[in-house]
Amino acid sequence: MIDLHMHSVCSDGTDSPGDLAEKVVAAGLSAAALTDHDTTMGHEAYGAVLAEHGIAFIPGVEISCRHQGTGASTHVLCYFVEADPQSPLQQILAGLRHDRSTRNLRLLEKLHELGYDTITAEQIEALASKPLVDAGRPHFAQAIQANYPDEFASVNEVFAKLLGNDQPGYIPKAHLSIADAAHAASASGAVAVIAHPLITFCNDSETNWTVDAQRAHLIPLFEEFKRDGVVGIETHYSRHSPEETQMLLDLCQVFDFVPTGGSDFHGFNKKDLAVGIGVIEKKGTAGELRVPDSTIDALKARR
Repeated sequence: MIDLHMHSVCSDGTDSPGDLAEKVVAAGLSAAALTDHDTTMGHEAYGAVLAEHGIAFIPGVEISCRHQGTGASTHVLCYFVEADPQSPLQQILAGLRHDRSTRNLRLLEKLHELGYDTITAEQIEALASKPLVDAGRPHFAQAIQANYPDEFASVNEVFAKLLGNDQPGYIPKAHLSIADAAHAASASGAVAVIAHPLITFCNDSETNWTVDAQRAHLIPLFEEFKRDGVVGIETHYSRHSPEETQMLLDLCQVFDFVPTGGSDFHGFNKKDLAVGIGVIEKKGTAGELRVPDSTIDALKARR
């Protein structure tokens, strides 16, 4: 069993890379990736722990892209990411990190303008255990919820009312196209995979998203992804039902995509998820995340 989608404190998770790797060991996985947002900083420590236990390490990263047709923020997972800072993919990641650093400063200023002036850089840094420029929006949300509990009952409510897309406190960030990310990955010896497609593209609350409706909506998108150079689709995912997983498996076969998967583990930021098994408690699907070992060889064949 493997898990190809996890986050450490190097982005928006709460475990250090070493501690997260220990959870991989405890889960009995045969291979695991680390896919922090826009950075590979945690790879060395994470990979070292896995190597001690004979577990294969798949160096990965998760990049936020913009789907040009729908405008949806689309997450692209890249695997077999090399450490060479001069590679096209690492150059792109460096640019995205620079944008994030300036974005956090702009976000803090925006919050003060909106009246949330008790939020400080020092508070964000304490919650993130890293400098302000490296913090993520979840850390801002935690600070806001702690300072204004009467207005926001939870971190999720902070995103829904203030920090989420199109909300008053949202600061747009730089986005690549999916094709740009896929081409940079290919030029750097890596491969590109679309993360959690149902969450990204089938989330309109006004639509009755039956499995058949999801399939019909995804078919033209998958055709685009194929042209863009994407090689896989995250099919086995913590929040997919068995029926949704099978539908995605069928589409992967039609379009010759590698079906991948992972828990999207973030530590305490997503308390209902566990390494390797996905959702801990959810009626009918708890613990059913099963990503086959053969996925690794299938991805390697597309490099």
